[in-house]
Amino acid sequence: MTASTPMSVFHQWLLADPASQASACAIIIHGDHSSSRLILDISEYLNEYDDDGDGRWLPATTELVGKIAVDANHRRLLGMEESGSSSPAEFARTLTALGRRGHVVFRSPGIDDDDLGLDNTFHAGVGRGIPERCHVILDPELMDPHCIAHVIGDVFLEWLHSESRGKSPIRDIR
Repeated sequence: MTASTPMSVFHQWLLADPASQASACAIIIHGDHSSSRLILDISEYLNEYDDDGDGRWLPATTELVGKIAVDANHRRLLGMEESGSSSPAEFARTLTALGRRGHVVFRSPGIDDDDLGLDNTFHAGVGRGIPERCHVILDPELMDPHCIAHVIGDVFLEWLHSESRGKSPIRDIR
């Protein structure tokens, strides 16, 4: 059974006040272990522990983003053109619109992150197929799978509140 995000969660996220520019972050998960369940778990963790987020982290699963990408009403609510499609380019444009609003977790769509045009983005790698420029890279074979979302959430919160973040968006800690 796959994990999914109901449209009601998306609607609640839209009704919440938009994030301030300083905290309007997207978390992009890279790698072959970046499942919908992980996206849901990270969002759930941040909704509980990110005080500044006010419980408005959206788990943008592939299924949810796909529904938004083709629905004219949802696209309009995001400030996008009403005519959409299920093409990879339209999927990426939808991720960009979600990411610009902030407080969203999604899986890397397999395109260059620069093409998404998102500032203030945290990158986490899980498994194999990870780009070099991730804030944290985890090997799920070396840890309890139930801990991965918590580790990513904690490292993200440290990054979000780090004073050095303004100077360098990504620091190599290897």
